[in-house]
Amino acid sequence: MRLFKPVLTALCAGILAQGLIHQPVHAQETRDQTDGAAITLELNKAEDIGGNCRLSFVMTNGTGQAVEAAAYELVLFSPDGVISQMSVFDFGALPAGKTVVRQFELPGPECAQAGRLLINGPAGCAPKAASAHCSAPLKLSSRIGLTLTQ
Repeated sequence: MRLFKPVLTALCAGILAQGLIHQPVHAQETRDQTDGAAITLELNKAEDIGGNCRLSFVMTNGTGQAVEAAAYELVLFSPDGVISQMSVFDFGALPAGKTVVRQFELPGPECAQAGRLLINGPAGCAPKAASAHCSAPLKLSSRIGLTLTQ
């Protein structure tokens, strides 16, 4: 009986450890599948062009569905938090799994006068819109000092 008890304890510990090892991996797989259903939008560059501020975006459609036309309402704030401009950016077609680059020019302020860019939400979405961009989560990032938020 003395030999049996340590063996049983070791066996139970091994089973528990194996369960603990597999559980985090499963959680990571679930998280990756959820993240994959998003549209990623990166503000990659801002440059002054002839009195306008040109914004360059890198966008990837990870929804698994092609999007015929994706448009988002964006709001530009000054560094002190005052709304500067509000407009709709038409990103056009987003093929499933494809990365695209789109540029937009904002008239008026130099890029240095921009404080934050808010994605107010998708535009052109009817109440029962079937387009993936209307319901897909957005994953935002910025490679420059201008913050991109939602």
